Amino acid sequence: MNQIRISGHQISLDIPPDIWLESYPGPLGQVITNLINNAMFHAFEGREMGQMRITAQPLGTDRVEIRFSDNGVGISEHNLRHIFDPFFTTKMGQGGTGLGLSISFNIVTSLLGGQLHVTSTQGVGTCFIIELPLHTTLPAL
Repeated sequence: MNQIRISGHQISLDIPPDIWLESYPGPLGQVITNLINNAMFHAFEGREMGQMRITAQPLGTDRVEIRFSDNGVGISEHNLRHIFDPFFTTKMGQGGTGLGLSISFNIVTSLLGGQLHVTSTQGVGTCFIIELPLHTTLPAL
């Protein structure tokens, strides 16, 4: 979070206090961290101040929707099709590995039993939509 303060970008949260999610906090935290890092590294290129927002809302009685959005430069149609592919990066040789969003996709869909989608409009921003069950069961060994 210190990196956000130093950058001049802002992040806001809108999460109702009555949403209780029984899941894996470490992996879910990793997904959120990856989304923040991705926005910091890609979305605000050439901008002094960017906005990130995390919201959550219930979906029926057994699911929750978490949205991470930014008002950055957006993602091209071509890149959007590959964004969750391992090693896909637009910053090759500049510190990007192309693994953050791929790892996030696998955590959400495999370990957490959810779905991860992305929408983006160039010049407007990007929104990642995470749908998770409110109760994650342990995987069978």
